[in-house]
Amino acid sequence: MTLLRLRKLARDLWATRARIAMMTIAIAVSVLTVIAFLSARAVIGREITRNYADTHPASATLHVPGGVDEAALAAVRARPGVLDAAARATVPARIRVGDGPWRVLVLFVSSPADPQRINKVAVEEGSWPPPQRAVLLERTALDFLGVHTGQRVVVQAGGGAPAAMTVTGAVHDGGVAPAGQEQTAYGYTTTEALAALGLPGTLDQVRIVVGDHSTAADDPSVIDRTAQRVAAGLKAQGHPVSGIDVPPPGRHPHQGQMVMVGFVMLAFGLMALLLSSVLVATMLGGMLTAQIRQIGAMKAVGARTGQILRMYLAQTAAIALTATALAFAPGLALGGVLAGQAARLLNLDIADASPPGGVYAVALTAGIGVPLLVALVPLVRGSRITVRQAIDDHGADRAVPGGRLERVLTRLRGLGRTRMLALRNMFRRRGRLALSVGLLAVAGAMFLTGLNTADGWNSLVGQGIRQRSYDLEIRLDRSYPADRLTALARSTPGVRDAEGWGRTATTVHHPGRVDVAHVYPDEGHDSFTVMAPSADTRMVHLPLKAGRWLRPDDTGAVVLNNLVPGQQAPGVGVGDSITLTVAGHPVTRRVVGIVSDFGTLGTAYLTDRDYAAITGSPGQAEMLRVVTGRHDAATRQAVLDRLERTLARAGVGIQQSTTLDTLRVALDGHVLVLADTLIALAILMGFVGLLGLASALSTSVLERTREFGVLRTLGATGSAIRTVVLTEGVLTAVLSLMFATVATLPLTRVFGNFIGNQAFRQDLPYEFSLPALALWTLFTLAGAAVAGTAAARRASRTTVRQALTTV
Repeated sequence: MTLLRLRKLARDLWATRARIAMMTIAIAVSVLTVIAFLSARAVIGREITRNYADTHPASATLHVPGGVDEAALAAVRARPGVLDAAARATVPARIRVGDGPWRVLVLFVSSPADPQRINKVAVEEGSWPPPQRAVLLERTALDFLGVHTGQRVVVQAGGGAPAAMTVTGAVHDGGVAPAGQEQTAYGYTTTEALAALGLPGTLDQVRIVVGDHSTAADDPSVIDRTAQRVAAGLKAQGHPVSGIDVPPPGRHPHQGQMVMVGFVMLAFGLMALLLSSVLVATMLGGMLTAQIRQIGAMKAVGARTGQILRMYLAQTAAIALTATALAFAPGLALGGVLAGQAARLLNLDIADASPPGGVYAVALTAGIGVPLLVALVPLVRGSRITVRQAIDDHGADRAVPGGRLERVLTRLRGLGRTRMLALRNMFRRRGRLALSVGLLAVAGAMFLTGLNTADGWNSLVGQGIRQRSYDLEIRLDRSYPADRLTALARSTPGVRDAEGWGRTATTVHHPGRVDVAHVYPDEGHDSFTVMAPSADTRMVHLPLKAGRWLRPDDTGAVVLNNLVPGQQAPGVGVGDSITLTVAGHPVTRRVVGIVSDFGTLGTAYLTDRDYAAITGSPGQAEMLRVVTGRHDAATRQAVLDRLERTLARAGVGIQQSTTLDTLRVALDGHVLVLADTLIALAILMGFVGLLGLASALSTSVLERTREFGVLRTLGATGSAIRTVVLTEGVLTAVLSLMFATVATLPLTRVFGNFIGNQAFRQDLPYEFSLPALALWTLFTLAGAAVAGTAAARRASRTTVRQALTTV
């Protein structure tokens, strides 16, 4: 490029420095958003996998009711395909701090001599192994319980007597979910503590790592075959295996949530890239429009189209490079903040906050490549303009005069001259109007879709609560007569109604094999349970997705909730048969219905009559559901405390007890990451859209300097000119609102259903948030007013002399 052309570019940049600065900021904000979204997604996706892998998770857990000796464990380790094995136990329990309520506790138990190579945890306070009457808690449980290291707590397990224990430290377990999300505390202790809890010191689980050489297997079929061979070997040694748990290999229990967060970040990142492209096209089009006469003059003195195109591409590249450089560090910083927030919500440690190289490549493409690519359209069109076209240019599309739109506008009455002028000015540059409206409409659609989807998550939680017509749920340590349980409950002050339900863990049975469940070591995530309410139960009202609910005379029927076909029995549907192991007995039942059951893990519903026939124990129940007289949180907790004392005096052992409020907190916790992410990203997208509107209005004012000068010569006041510009901006915003609202209707359905089915295997309730629409309307109109005010002030100050000297 010649020195003369460089001087021309430099003078252009200085002469239009305000516009160039705005273009640079607009591109930088868009690139910053892309970098932040993609880097946060990449970091969290990598770190959740690393955190889980650092625990060296067991590939499979074999349940051996009688436990195993060291010789049997050594034989397991020596088997082909087994990298390591350890004997463990998982004990469901309860924990209480002071006079507070009982909370759910899962105790992970191992031998004091266990080298902790499998499902290992990082001790952050205290030391391993803990003393005899002590327990280490997962670090998120400290805040959840309101306890600190060295404090005494009360633990009860297996229906035994409560025992005092000391919290001697805290650990980080990358294989469990945060305690607050699950409303469950996780504890780590040794077999020596079991005696204090009145339990035998038997380690009834064999956890194995399956793999070849030093690499753990990630193929479920390989893990399954190896686990079945190990089970056969243990049986031959006199240690029969009752079941096998094979969780999804290498996947954290909340990996699905993280995948959805990543998907949302990727989707919004791509939308930010789209907005960046529209911003570039809008602003470059305006810049070239202002220089049409200059291009005509250069053509008149012999400049070729290619020379002009290269000159303006170089200018665009300089702007894009500057914007990308400005955006890189803040984008990475914001991405780190987003990743850190997600890590806190998911209980992750971030060892490396730097994103992978692919993010940098995408950022450079977004910041430099996309603007250059988008710039080709207006730059090629502008560089091809002829000298005659440049002389004839008057700042409006050729199709406007006499067109259908012009005829419609001329028929409008009652708007006044100023508003009519603003309305007609909007359509002078239809292409730019389309880009400005499209830019703001895309931002608005994503803003509304994000908040609508967040409302859908919250509505799903509310739906899950409304389906439950009980206030308290108490799981017992074994079966008790249902009539006795309900009588005890109804005799407790504050209880209005109660039902005893059958409940037990189950698995899908395949003849000739040990049953395999896909549950995680916490025995909660992806678990599968049989529940047996009476067919006319008043405690739940589950919406049918297919088929029907149970009838009182059903003895060969089962109703599955929506999680079972995806997790436990892929492909099963209404009319199919499914064989389940219930209380040690394989039973085949026909699926008569599938229900939506948000908030409950995989569940198969049988009638109480059928359940009694299978278990051989009619009139027995393992779970109590209770309706209280009042339904506020304080009343529920007070009634639960009284009912627990009543049951304890009657010799009924309690394994777990929760209120409906605790369930709501847990459900809210599971959607909190997604909902918060959607809201944060929606706000960022809204800011990008408003910045685009401000850029478009400023560009419009700058290129119409001559027009405003002419208006001043005709007697227009500064106030009238300001009104024209402000009205034009507000009308543009209103038009974008209409398009955004229409686009949001299908987007909310598609987006919500996709991530709802990916995360929870059911559609999200369709919610259109009127507060979100009101908020976006306020933001848009206020943003248009603010952006228009600056542009209007500049326009109203234009003198006739300035208009005449503008090139």
